[in-house]
Amino acid sequence: MSLKLYPLSAVSQTTTVRQPKELICFSRDIENKIHLDDSELRYYYLPDHDLDTPGGIDLNAGYAHFKKNPKEDVGELESLLKAVESYEKAVGKKIPVDIITWRGLMRQLMMLPYESRDKIVLNIVVLDNQLFIQSDVATVRASRTLQESHQTELNKKQMYSGYKFETIASLDKVWAKCSRKRVEKRFKHKVNNIEQYCSVVRTTFGTTKLLMGAEVDCAWDYKPDIHDVQEGSDINPLNHYVELKTTGVVNSPKTCEIFESKLLRAWAQCFLVGIPKIIYGFRDKDLILRSVEEFKTEEVPLVLKNGFAQKREATGATNKCMHCLKFFIGLINWLNENIQKSDSTKTYRLEYDPITNKNYVHLSENDEQTTKKLLGKYEGPNGGMLTDEFREWRRKLSEKK
Repeated sequence: MSLKLYPLSAVSQTTTVRQPKELICFSRDIENKIHLDDSELRYYYLPDHDLDTPGGIDLNAGYAHFKKNPKEDVGELESLLKAVESYEKAVGKKIPVDIITWRGLMRQLMMLPYESRDKIVLNIVVLDNQLFIQSDVATVRASRTLQESHQTELNKKQMYSGYKFETIASLDKVWAKCSRKRVEKRFKHKVNNIEQYCSVVRTTFGTTKLLMGAEVDCAWDYKPDIHDVQEGSDINPLNHYVELKTTGVVNSPKTCEIFESKLLRAWAQCFLVGIPKIIYGFRDKDLILRSVEEFKTEEVPLVLKNGFAQKREATGATNKCMHCLKFFIGLINWLNENIQKSDSTKTYRLEYDPITNKNYVHLSENDEQTTKKLLGKYEGPNGGMLTDEFREWRRKLSEKK
């Protein structure tokens, strides 16, 4: 297949989006083991009086004891495929979607109109008339190496402060089931980036049906049991989830501009999978938590259009959220239409490179060597994209038809 291009200036004429729905969830424990349950789901708890702690809440506390994931994580699909297989076994049929991938990759694509400095390379494998999309491992490793070489100690501490905020702003059980000791002890918990709770969400953008795995920080109140729903009711756990973020205190036009960019990114992250609430912790230069503010995802487009510093006139102000949405719908529909899903012998490469061509996203077939590797035996980040277990499950499923 010859190279196909999609311009960054293009937008879809439709804004049709189907309400996202959680199908299944899974957890990753401290030992990097995957469990098909919500055992790692946390629950928001940060009362106002905690912010009155003498000296403030130090988001740098415990930095020396931060437990970083020893396992290389380059976005493999293994855990997501395990969840998909479990759900399909329960319902006895394939999930009827066009694309299966991670939410983070879709957010990168959605944000391209406003975040186009970094190179994006995604590999695409076809199976059962569906597209499976994963980050290109070599590109992720190169980007990570470059980022780490420029990372200062302050950068590392700022990144840690985000994990620390998540730790002190949530409990491992709903508040009513926690002892006072458990509630107070959360400030002293060792922070890690290993434990994780993920929701697997089905939705539609334009004409393309997506299934995305998405990490969820916590639930606002509780999580309804989707397996214990009365007939005819519509219980969606997504309505109870919250995204937690940290950023510097907004006290100047420059910091205001930085925060608006971050809020746009957070909106895209939440909108894609239907998370209704974003909570920001604002820290000062010493990484002391100074305030917390809640944003409803549905209201962010208007907040960004009007601007925090009132530096724009209302007339003619760009609705960045709507622009991102229209671009994404156009791009994902174009991608879905331009790959032959009946041919599973080919693999594809979706690439955006600001150095070689900053105005277009490229779609092309992978070369023979790359295709052989991507379709080969799964061996973690160094092997094929799809696990042997998942391929075997789909084979058995197709034989039942």
